[in-house]
Amino acid sequence: MYSVMIVDDEKAIREYLPKIINFEEYGFMVCATAKNGAEALQKVEEFMPQLIILDVCMPVMDGIAFLKKLRQDKTDYNPCIIMLSGYNEFEYARAAIRYGVKDYLTKPVDEVDVGAILTELRTELDSRLQQQDSTELYNKVRYLQELYHNGDGDRSKFENHLVMHCVMLQAATWQEENYQVIRKCIEEGKHSGKTRLFRSRGSVFSYLVSRRVLEDYQNSITLFGRHILYQIKKSGVECALLFDDCLFGKSTETFRNDYDAHLYQMLTEVFWKKELLLQSSQCMAGIYEHRMEKEDLYIEKLKKAIAENDGDMAKQVFDDIVCDCNELKLNLVILQEINYRIYYTLQEVLGEQWHENIRPIDWREAPYLICRQGWEKALWEQFEGALQSMERRRKQYGSGMVDNIIEYTNQHYKEQLSLKELADLFFVNPSYLGRSFQKVTGASFKQYLNNLRIEEAKALLANTDKMVYEIAEEVGFTESKYFVSKFTAQVGKTPLEYRKMMQSSEENR
Repeated sequence: MYSVMIVDDEKAIREYLPKIINFEEYGFMVCATAKNGAEALQKVEEFMPQLIILDVCMPVMDGIAFLKKLRQDKTDYNPCIIMLSGYNEFEYARAAIRYGVKDYLTKPVDEVDVGAILTELRTELDSRLQQQDSTELYNKVRYLQELYHNGDGDRSKFENHLVMHCVMLQAATWQEENYQVIRKCIEEGKHSGKTRLFRSRGSVFSYLVSRRVLEDYQNSITLFGRHILYQIKKSGVECALLFDDCLFGKSTETFRNDYDAHLYQMLTEVFWKKELLLQSSQCMAGIYEHRMEKEDLYIEKLKKAIAENDGDMAKQVFDDIVCDCNELKLNLVILQEINYRIYYTLQEVLGEQWHENIRPIDWREAPYLICRQGWEKALWEQFEGALQSMERRRKQYGSGMVDNIIEYTNQHYKEQLSLKELADLFFVNPSYLGRSFQKVTGASFKQYLNNLRIEEAKALLANTDKMVYEIAEEVGFTESKYFVSKFTAQVGKTPLEYRKMMQSSEENR
């Protein structure tokens, strides 16, 4: 409703007009009356009406003098003016036009004429207010973006505002036009100038909303949210609306931390319970801070299951993880950490060549929010993909893989070799390689490598005059003490004792 003040020296006019004109029907409400311009100036200070119906001829201060004084004293105040007079004279009309009067009526007032003018002025005032709201909201959005970018700052500017997150949910088909549907439903029509997009990331479009938008919905966030959801769904798009109605109240941490914490708490509610309409004040008390106690155990079992290509074990690990997450209703931030830990575990087990088709599950950049069932499906697809990659690897290398590694080791034993380096070289999991190598050779890789080096060292001790440390270095040992220790343990003699034994044997021939 726009406020109206009637200024006329005739009491009958001041009381008559509100009775014959249904102002509320046109979106106006009489807030004050005055009997002359001087009194009207005082009441302007108190009521600041958007429309003034002003008589021309009045004692003390007439209408023209009132307008002149009003324009001088209040340059930033620009109400709509309707001049009212019993004299149909051109001079009055010309003076009124000079002060920006919108229309000129003669007494007695015709109800139809007033109705037509009020309809026109309502349109103009709506346009003015929309432009004013839009400019004000634009400036606030810029400040809010700086507030988030800087991490913290003064939130008091937003005491009459709230944040609304529109979250895209998975649909049968995804189209870029969905975003345009959201913008049209939220930003246009009677919401124009009262809602403005200030941040978007992935599936979340965040709006700064003036609480004035709630006036058409009985000041109810729920009614407003249901209306927007209905409009969006009617356009074929599924989404959730999350209202942060306590972000600009009492702060607990920095602005950015509060913003992110509130958002992810509400996203958690959507993820687990498929809530489509939420207010932060209703769910912040139930913040989930639990962690999965057996997380490390599950990760180790997952490594073993994938390395051994054990589908049954992998399914059991999957079921255990899903069961615990469902029971604890983990916050989406923690669940995101678990997703990445699983992804890096699969990457470690499979190696770079084999994990290229497996992608981390990340809600931050996804075009829609994956809810619980979708997450479980995507997680199991990761497990299956890892198992399939391991199976393809085994088929590619087959039983000849260990033979190839043995041949390579026999040729390069003098170099600094490790099981991990060979696993990377042959694109195989180190644990799996170690077990396969021992199964074929009867010895661990390290034992096999040391045996090769010691056999070569025995030949050099018997056939050359090289010093012990030179022989140790030549066959691949980095420390002569370690070489002596290993040589003695395996041969039963120190390198020098072995050399003397071989020399004595040669002399006795």
